[in-house]
Parts: sequence; structure tokens; C-alpha cells
Amino acid sequence: MGRFCLHGDHNRRAARNAFAWSCTFAIALSISYTSPTRAVEVEVNSDVAVQGYEVVSPWGDVVLGRRRLMATLGLAAYDLKGDREPMGPSYSVLMRMRVDADFGAEGREYRYSGPGDTRFVPGYDQRPLDLMYGYVEGRRLFKGWLDFRVGRQYTSDVLGWWSFDGGQVSITTPYFVQLHLFGGLEQRGGFPLSTGRFSAGGVWRGSESQVGGPGTTTGANYPSYQGRGHAPAFGVALETNGPNWIHGKLVYRRVYNTGSAWTGPFLAPGSTELETIDETRISQDRLGYAVTAFLSDFGGLRGGFAYDLYSEEVTRAFGNLDFYLGKKATVSIDGDTYMPSFDADSIWNWFTHHRITTAQARAHVRPHRRVDLTGSAGVRLWMTDGDPAQYAVAQCTAMNPGAVAQCLQYGLDPSFAGSDGFSRDEANRETAIAPDILANLGGRYRWHRGRVDLRGSLQTGVGDESVNRGRRAGGALSARQSFAREVVWLGGRVSVYNWNDPLRPHRNATSFGYVVAPEYRPFKDTTLRLEWEHNMNRLVGQRFRVLGLVSFRVTK
Repeated sequence: MGRFCLHGDHNRRAARNAFAWSCTFAIALSISYTSPTRAVEVEVNSDVAVQGYEVVSPWGDVVLGRRRLMATLGLAAYDLKGDREPMGPSYSVLMRMRVDADFGAEGREYRYSGPGDTRFVPGYDQRPLDLMYGYVEGRRLFKGWLDFRVGRQYTSDVLGWWSFDGGQVSITTPYFVQLHLFGGLEQRGGFPLSTGRFSAGGVWRGSESQVGGPGTTTGANYPSYQGRGHAPAFGVALETNGPNWIHGKLVYRRVYNTGSAWTGPFLAPGSTELETIDETRISQDRLGYAVTAFLSDFGGLRGGFAYDLYSEEVTRAFGNLDFYLGKKATVSIDGDTYMPSFDADSIWNWFTHHRITTAQARAHVRPHRRVDLTGSAGVRLWMTDGDPAQYAVAQCTAMNPGAVAQCLQYGLDPSFAGSDGFSRDEANRETAIAPDILANLGGRYRWHRGRVDLRGSLQTGVGDESVNRGRRAGGALSARQSFAREVVWLGGRVSVYNWNDPLRPHRNATSFGYVVAPEYRPFKDTTLRLEWEHNMNRLVGQRFRVLGLVSFRVTK
């Protein structure tokens, strides 16, 4: 593990400063609330994962080597009033910070050296420190009618995971309905203590400090990299709150883009600068609903949808039926459809994209209290512009009948006259559906201090090599056993997977891997874990990963 200390001065400084500040805050909370006359509950929990991994070529050369530290620190103080009432008002403070630093990066990856630089990555963060969440919460105010949160917070609903800085107010009525109102700024990358993982996809955003703003020499070399800008957001949700056998939630969310952004990769007419836009505009505008219902003796129902008001498309719809066959078996039918959606600033809104629809049946059986068996089978439908089995041949034939074989091997020659004509003809781009067959099997056997799991999966196209997009199949056997009264654990996994691509037979391979993972639990809620992972196949040779994990939780 000493190798982790040899690289990344900036990252080490960021991690050291962040955790010094966080630990100081944790100690202050603990000192403030140790009086036995108060009912304040303080909790501190942390996870620290250190890993090193290498990707080795088939010839033995290390083509990628990294050393990474990922650490989180969570702090919470509950019932700040001190005089706890079972159904009375309560106030809490919760926060969690994260450092995710990669010490293996080369200097040229984050320092720009000129237009010919092939290793520079705009927006590369040497100090990846973010505040995952941090808010003050009040519950059951005004005789239980009002809850609130102020600060950085998450929401999770049918529209997906989302994070914003602002406030949320929840009004609980006696009529089985709860109203949520929220607003603030969407969390985005490029700002201090922030990450862009929760913003809409399709736009590459970050701090302009490395590449400059619109019109700068460095920035013009990366027109696809957009500068950061505040993103005002607001929303409303209605949620059932009462009968425990049914739950539904209707949610609406709108986010705006602000600041300057490039609108294309080319210079504006009669100008030496790229075209830009600098006004408030829509980022995302979405509406969704989800419902869950359970009848304990019969089964359950889940369903929902998400609608993108900007693209005027249902981007997600799903449904699930569970049937309880006694106490030992459950049979389910699932269906979902997904359409990619993007930030309104993204060029991907201009390109064609289609749905991915999946339908499958599942079963879970517990024939014995120590044994679980699961299985599923279904189909996944991919939609494309034009028939993949015939499109390339037809396009090459139309463009240059005398060089079809050469065209199929090397692609269209840009000098061919009218090379865009075939693809622009709507008659050649009728929607086609290509199915995949899906299957999964699993089993688990448990005993007092351990278990063994077996998992297998298959995904394959349908038809001969002219239409079959390939196959992926394999499985994994894993086991876990405790020793010394569950203080020491030993886990491991062995896996074999094979994939086949008729269009690129030289990429066919079988991959073998194994993991050895000892674990030590010296105290309650404290875990020390080490993982050694080794994967190998003929395409990439050997891949290694070493992971060390420390996890603890303290309450008072």
C-alpha cells in the first residue's frame, strides 16, 4: 500500500484538508452533545477504499496503471431540541463528504501544452472532493403538517436520482396526500465541492480555468467542452401518505441552463470566434408518475412512466406483476421501455435515437430455508434506422456498385458522388427491430456462518451470422465463510465469460477471473477488507486490481 503515497501531491493535500476539517467538525459535535441530560444522538461513519490496478497488454507491457483513494465521511446529529417527543417536532443535521482521487494520472493529462496535445483532458479534477449531501432537516412541525430540508440533498423518484442545493418543504395533510415543493440550483460539475453525475447527460461541462472561456485560444480547441453555469431548478410532487398497501407519487421537475455556451464547432460568419449563446434556456423539463400496490396474500403491482416535455417523448415506462404462490414461490412478469434523453443544450437531441424495450418472466423459489433458486427469461428489442442485416450492402451498392467488397471492408470512400443520398432517403431508413434473447439462473445455499452462490447469464442475438449481433454467456461461483466467531471472514469468486461478435470475429474471446477477499471485523460496525482480483483473456492479457477497504460507524 505504500505505493499510494508516492504520487498526487494535490490530491493528497485535498484529501488531508477535507478530512482534517471533517474530523474537527465531528469532534466538535461529539463534545457538544455528550451531556447525559440531552437526548441528542450523534453518528459518525466512514468508508475508505484504496486500490491499485493495472491493465497489461498481451505482450506484458503495462498500458494503464492507477492508484486510487476513495473515502467518505458522514456526520449526523439527530433530535437537536434535546427533549424528544415520540410524535413531536425534531431537528437534525446530516452531511457526507467524499474524496475520489486518482494518483496515477500524468501531468500532461491535466496541463494543457498546445493544440497538438493528445493527452490533455479538459476538466480533469486533481482535487475531486465533493459534498455528497449536507442539510438541516425539520420534521413534524405545526402538529405534524410541515417538514423541511435546507442544503444539498438528493431526491429519488421515477425521474431518477437527482441532487440540488436549495430547500424542500413537505406538507402532510390528513387526507392521505403529501405535497412537496422544492427549488434551488442543480448540483453540477466545475463548482467547488460538486459533481456533475446528477445532471442531464449529453453535455461535457466543467470549470473554464483549464481551457478558458468562449473566444479564448485554448477554449476554441475544445468547442465540445462547455463552461460551468448555475442551473436554477424547481419542482413539485404529490404523494400518497396513508394506506400502507398502496403508494403513488406524481412529480414534475424543470431545470434551466445559464451562462455562455458554444453552439457549434465552426467560426461565426465574418468572425474569428465561435458562435455562442448567452441567455437563460431550458435544460430539462420532465413529468413522471409511479405507483406500487401490495396485497399480502396475492401479489404486488408496480408501474410508472417518465415524460420529457422538451423532446415530447415518453422516455421511460415500466410495469411489474408479482404473484405469490404460497410462502415458497413468487412468479413475476416485467416489462419496461427506455428512450435516451439529454440536456436541451446537447447536440445529441439532433441525432436519431430509438427505444430499448425489455420483457421477461421471473421466478423465485425457496424449497428449503437454506436454499434459494431464481431464474428469468425474456427478450430485449433494439430499434434501428434501416435493417442492420441489409443496410451496409445496399448503401455500398448504391454508392459504388463496382467496389462493394472494398466498401464493406473499409467503409464508404468520401469521394463517392452522392455518398449522402442513400442515408438521407427516408425509404432506406424504415425502423427495424432486432431482438436479443435473455436468460439468467441463480442459486444460493446458506449455512450458519457462510453461503455459496452460483450465477449464470446469457444474452444472444437471433438468427444466423448475417443478422446475429453476437453472444455473451458465462457465470460465476462465489462463497463466503466466517471464522473465529464471525470476526474473520474469507470470501472468493471464480468466473468464466465468453463473448462472440460475428461482425468482428477477431474480438471473440473467453475471459477467466478470480477474486480472493479476506475480511476482519475487530469491533461492531468496523470492517477491514482486502481484495485481490485477477482477470485474463487473449485480447488484453492480464488485469490486476488490489482493493483495501476500511469501514466504521460510531454512534453516541
